[in-house]
Amino acid sequence: MTQKSLGAHASPARLVRRVLDAPDLADAVRALPPRALARVVEQVGLEDASELVALATTDQLVEVFDTDLWRSDRAGEDERFDAGRFLLWLGVLREAGDDAVAARLVELPEDLVTLAFHREILVVPEDTLAEELERDDGRAEKALESCLSEDVNGFEVVSRHHEGWDDVLAALLAVDARDHDACERLLSRCAALDAEAIDDSGLFEVLSRAETLEEDVAADREQRRSRDGYVAPSSAAAFLKLARGGEAAERDPLTKAYFRDLGPPAPVAARATTPTLARLLALAADEGAPAPRPALGPGHAREDDALLADALRELRERAPVAFAARSEELAYLANVLAAGASRRGRKLRPVDAVRASMATVSLGLHLAAGSDPDRAAAVLADEGADLLFRRGWAALDASVRVPARAAARPLEEPERATLRALGDDLPHLVGDGDRRAPRFFASPRDLAWATAFLSALPTDAAPERRRR
Repeated sequence: MTQKSLGAHASPARLVRRVLDAPDLADAVRALPPRALARVVEQVGLEDASELVALATTDQLVEVFDTDLWRSDRAGEDERFDAGRFLLWLGVLREAGDDAVAARLVELPEDLVTLAFHREILVVPEDTLAEELERDDGRAEKALESCLSEDVNGFEVVSRHHEGWDDVLAALLAVDARDHDACERLLSRCAALDAEAIDDSGLFEVLSRAETLEEDVAADREQRRSRDGYVAPSSAAAFLKLARGGEAAERDPLTKAYFRDLGPPAPVAARATTPTLARLLALAADEGAPAPRPALGPGHAREDDALLADALRELRERAPVAFAARSEELAYLANVLAAGASRRGRKLRPVDAVRASMATVSLGLHLAAGSDPDRAAAVLADEGADLLFRRGWAALDASVRVPARAAARPLEEPERATLRALGDDLPHLVGDGDRRAPRFFASPRDLAWATAFLSALPTDAAPERRRR
């Protein structure tokens, strides 16, 4: 039975039920790539995946947390640490017992644990608390009376939020019981984060000062993810903004830094795919699943990408080094779009980001080489895919996105819907083929379609064309 058939007709909950009693479950969970484990958690829900999470290694959880504990509202906006999501994870981890959750917390990166706990608790040394209460006019004492608090190892631990307090305190006490020194370090670091604020503003006015720590944790996270091919949303947005400026003769600093920091592909361990592991992989298999370094090649091309597909085939056969470089560049561009672009206000699925990056590079290749396949292969051998992308993206911005956005407001449906799509951060065609799978711009023919549509608009709605 294939992996696809295993998951084709079974719900995530049913697949989970089928694996929980498997005798080799622990080995199967630990054989999952962290990205696949993250997808399993997403598919079935964190609470329902608690038994699987309990079997994961700490290294797996660190990478899962890199994906699951960080959120952003919009494409191109850097993710922020989601303290509420960590509380949910803490509750799930406690289901394995307090000693088990303490062992996890001691093994996790210390900065991450400090950030998570500091978001939930205010830690004040007892002598500092006594001084503050003595010099305060009673407001701090009254405020403390309405808070949940506990004395732990000479520190007053005060809950910032009532929600999750039981899990936070129980986990903290479990860490103290398992590793007293680790608990002391955690409490001392949390107290130090608020010490300056207490000195400046007093206990009553103190606010969370986790920003600097969050920056450090985020930097460590981005360094781990960059080795796997991810692009930070702010870097992706900056690259797309730069690309609107037109073609360039050399690679931009952002892209240079990406390839400088990119590590080699992680080795894939040779493992037998047991039925249990196959079922878990079936849960993780989804076209929206993260694919930071997809193995891009001619097989991904659509009919409109024929020029790019032919050029890639030529490179694969005659210039394998150039083919490998173009494949890495296309993977980078897919990650740029996944992190920094949006369609109808929503982030792109990775599969759409791959298609869109191929389409935009294909358009850039058309503009650079015309329709001559030999010329296209020569251009692709010499010019990076990121430079061709910039050529195509600038053309889309000047010829389609800006005019469409300018024209969208005064029109009525259905023209307005089409213009909204053309004016998205990621330009694509609509009303041509399957509406559920928009066709991205990949050739001058697509540009001609959009230009004809814009030219046919009522005169009073025609946009003022931006000149380059």
